[in-house]
Amino acid sequence: MTAHFSTAYLPPISYFKALLQFDSIELEAYESWQKQSYRNRTYIYGPHGAMMLNIPIKNNEHKALMGTVEISYETAWQNTHWQAIKTAYGSAPFFEVLGPDLEAFYKKPINRLMDWNTQFLNLILDWLQISPKITFSESWQTEVHKDFREAFHPKRKDDNIFAPYPQVFSDEHGFIENLSVLDLLFNEGPAAFDYLQT
Repeated sequence: MTAHFSTAYLPPISYFKALLQFDSIELEAYESWQKQSYRNRTYIYGPHGAMMLNIPIKNNEHKALMGTVEISYETAWQNTHWQAIKTAYGSAPFFEVLGPDLEAFYKKPINRLMDWNTQFLNLILDWLQISPKITFSESWQTEVHKDFREAFHPKRKDDNIFAPYPQVFSDEHGFIENLSVLDLLFNEGPAAFDYLQT
């Protein structure tokens, strides 16, 4: 059965909890661009608590279709994001294993946001050792079966229950739930898969 998801930058844990239930995923390319969403932002656990990483985009127009949104490289944001991830997770148990795969993405420009997000999605699915079929919508459908396109938003509380797991800075700031799935993977490694299924 196919489930429909919006694209997202290093999506939150809740996104993958939902995604793992399906063997076929359709990413929405024909929705209107949405500011302040997971489409171009993610949250990691930095030294001072939850930290937002935001990808700057060129055509920041509400009417732009998601599949056409282009990334801006006017600032060195790739380096900024990678340095923030290293600072956040350099001492995490599985950073040395997974980090090099991730670093490679921050050294090459990718034009479209959707392509950027999808490459990261495929990397994470590879780390989790799962391979759902991924396709892209070919038109906008108002109603679809298993619709998760608006299910995840950084400004809305998620209904999932997130069991605590060890985090790098939890001694200072406590457990922070539903961050980017990177937080779970760098801290839990192979155990992340079981966590996402609970």
